[in-house]
Amino acid sequence: MLENIKEIKKRIAEDLLISIPQLTAFSQNKFYRIVGCLIVGIEVVNIPNIAGYKPHFMVYPLWENSVKKCLDAPYISFSIENKKGLEFSIPYLKHSIYFEEVIECIEKQTPVLFYDSVTLKLLHDLVDSRFSDILVKSNSAQQVKLFEVKFYAALYTGSHIEVQNVLFQIQHASKSWNMTMFEMWYGKFDLRFEDLYEKIEKQEDFFKQIELNKQEKIISKLNISELVV
Repeated sequence: MLENIKEIKKRIAEDLLISIPQLTAFSQNKFYRIVGCLIVGIEVVNIPNIAGYKPHFMVYPLWENSVKKCLDAPYISFSIENKKGLEFSIPYLKHSIYFEEVIECIEKQTPVLFYDSVTLKLLHDLVDSRFSDILVKSNSAQQVKLFEVKFYAALYTGSHIEVQNVLFQIQHASKSWNMTMFEMWYGKFDLRFEDLYEKIEKQEDFFKQIELNKQEKIISKLNISELVV
């Protein structure tokens, strides 16, 4: 049985890379690509109690001051849902039965994984869809991460209109945030907001850091696609 599951895990990796060739195997259960200033991909999360797995979509930043920090925690993470709107929970032994549906749902819910060139609108639409999640609605810390993905993506593409639009969205949304919770995670809101304006003024440093991170050995093997307006 253990030997069978080990072989099935290898098959899951092979099947994912055949079905989504834009991805690269980062590890046995992590499959990523670079999209502009982001690392995006699928992680196959183990479910011990059923000897199975669930696919998660992940987004990590590339602008932090080290690759380790970039990969410390995702800015976006959610489980892919099946056609009934429920999280997948797939026994390893039934992988071949459900995999076709898994790929269909991944493509529908995270189309940014399938395009050789990703538009800012396509990425922003995906991010905006996460604001309706019940866990995000009640959590300002989660919301700010979504806004920051939108902000940095817009900054990367050079779309000043979208940069200003996202800053406006943050100001508007922050009026309903629980600032006590926000400050527990990020410190003073005003300082966090000022940091974004500083990034606009220091765009050169922003791009340099992204390029440095892309050159790191563990990142340089990933497929790269551009993020465009």
